[in-house]
Amino acid sequence: TKYCNDRIAKNGLSSDKARVLCLDYRDIPPEKTFTKISCLEMAEHVGIRRYGTFLRQLYDLLDDDGLIVFQVAGLRPAWQYEDLTWGLFMNKYVFPGADASCSLGWVVTQLESAGFELKNVDVLGVHYSATLYRWYLNWLSNKTSILGKYGDRWFRIWSFFLAWATIASRQGSASVFQITMHKNLNAFHRVEGVNTHFGIHATKQGGFEPVV
Repeated sequence: TKYCNDRIAKNGLSSDKARVLCLDYRDIPPEKTFTKISCLEMAEHVGIRRYGTFLRQLYDLLDDDGLIVFQVAGLRPAWQYEDLTWGLFMNKYVFPGADASCSLGWVVTQLESAGFELKNVDVLGVHYSATLYRWYLNWLSNKTSILGKYGDRWFRIWSFFLAWATIASRQGSASVFQITMHKNLNAFHRVEGVNTHFGIHATKQGGFEPVV
């Protein structure tokens, strides 16, 4: 938090323009609303029991014409035995209580039930596997310092986790979904968002003209 706020000040912005706070999401003042909200792989850690409450809070924090980027990790719905084992391993050793890594269909249902309209959905699991693989290599390359600070057990658990996470994301057992959405209100200016609705814009390589 200090590092980020120092960077903000160094770049000439006052705290009323930009600031980083370290606090529980439930402590965000309810009277404050935002034009943009980014929720990056947090919802799965909120848990299934609190998922609906969390989404209602997001809804209340967002301006009526605001946008949310909602990124969440998930598992495929037609699970194989190894997928179930993967989820149980993570819940016991890596992310205790993070039981809301669910399928895309489940996530979409929850978002729509909370009053959001989805604008765009990207399934980024295969890209995330590349990131995870680099985390894995970085972890192994710092073995000596990690052992000295956290010990052998912690090093082995995370070595195994990052290796398995790379494979799981690459073979489809796990994925990460990035969803752009807004409130599902009649008055929302949907036409103004056409230019940023990237999913409907064809590429030149495909021989199609962009939608205008």
